[in-house]
Amino acid sequence: MARILFESQDTLFFRDGRPFNQGEGCAGLTSLFPPSPFTMVGATRTAWARAMGWSGQGPWKGQLTTKQLQRLGGDGQELTGLTFKGPLLRHKKKTIFPAPACLIAISSDDRPEQVIRLCPSQQEQHCDMGEDIRLPVPAIKDQVMGRQLLEDWWLNEDGFSKVLAGQIPSADSYIKANTLWESEPRVGISIDHATGRAEESALYSIQHIRLHSGVELVMNIDGNLQEFPENALVPLGGEARTCWLRKQKNTELDLPACGLEAASDTHYAVHILTPLKSERPPVAGKSFTGLPGKVISACLPRPQRWGGWDTINRCPLPMSPCLPPGSVIFMEVERSDQGIEAKQLHGTTIGLQKSWGFGLIAVGQW
Repeated sequence: MARILFESQDTLFFRDGRPFNQGEGCAGLTSLFPPSPFTMVGATRTAWARAMGWSGQGPWKGQLTTKQLQRLGGDGQELTGLTFKGPLLRHKKKTIFPAPACLIAISSDDRPEQVIRLCPSQQEQHCDMGEDIRLPVPAIKDQVMGRQLLEDWWLNEDGFSKVLAGQIPSADSYIKANTLWESEPRVGISIDHATGRAEESALYSIQHIRLHSGVELVMNIDGNLQEFPENALVPLGGEARTCWLRKQKNTELDLPACGLEAASDTHYAVHILTPLKSERPPVAGKSFTGLPGKVISACLPRPQRWGGWDTINRCPLPMSPCLPPGSVIFMEVERSDQGIEAKQLHGTTIGLQKSWGFGLIAVGQW
């Protein structure tokens, strides 16, 4: 296994799922950050293919050998013999994690205040989601007025480790998103490549992302990495933006230890660290995408919609909804062997297209 670091050379642009067609009035198209696993894997494999001898134009087949194509993972929806985990974010050479949706607080510019945890209620409720639903409630009885999700906050490793242990992170564990990156508006105009002149009615505006100093994107990759470049300048995202790619050999996933203390635990929490694609959303009382046991409750922010670009067939990938990073699913097991299995899932990927990095999870206590 190796760690792949991406250091931005300028602003970056990762468009969201809104239409961006001429005449539709989509001014100020924003970037979603961190980007999709599709984007990160595509940049990684492109740099690898170039190091193998691909010209940068045309299909890989015909320019690369069969063994080289196999090392790249093939050209299907699931990678063969190649596994990615990420993207995660690094700040000052330490991995940081999105604040989970099971934490609510009164947010300020300095740090969240009066943080409390949410966990499934003991009393079952009847609501529009069905009967016998255990909704998330404060673990400690307290006034919740004024508290909200920590959507613009991240946690350092120590803070996330406490979350997995069922505790409240200390005040110095939180990192505000605007200290990691900032949005930068850009205005552009389409150029006619035949004449070199600006096209009529082709002015557009978008929002780029500028990473602050010491902030990097990271992917972990496992497979036969023969001919993988040690360093490379690679395109990443839209608008022809580039990142400097660096490989670190024999590096495991930088993730705190599993929060489950014993295999006899009858319930556990699944923290989603990268977008999770599944055939259906989690439903109370049902199993969910290979997790042992049944769903009891969940804290789910608004879903993200991710597409991408198919470099093999040269066409866009369809948009699909994903559970966003920071989502928390509360599970309950009935047998001790299911508790052991849940603990073994810590630091793995679940759901659809998990070999691309979708569905990276951490397992902890309520």
